Amino acid sequence: MKNFKKIREEALRQQVRYDDVFREGDHIMSSYTGDKGTIHRIGPNYVICISEYGDMFRAWIKDVRHINLNESINKDRKSTILKHGKAKTNQ
Repeated sequence: MKNFKKIREEALRQQVRYDDVFREGDHIMSSYTGDKGTIHRIGPNYVICISEYGDMFRAWIKDVRHINLNESINKDRKSTILKHGKAKTNQ
């Protein structure tokens, strides 16, 4: 029986070879370190990125995830704070 993790990594590498997954300029996040940035260059099994602060970092393709800057999950959220028995909503 094959290890599912190895099969997934092989499939991901093959998709990268055919430019199906990542492209230069995509916004990504390293799931290993949490660094966010934009792809500067793509290698056979790694990407070189420029972080939000202008630093360059390298990450394995298996540890990189797309992030969508336009989705509502990345926006500030409203929270309700109880003060003196009344709810106050911060915006």
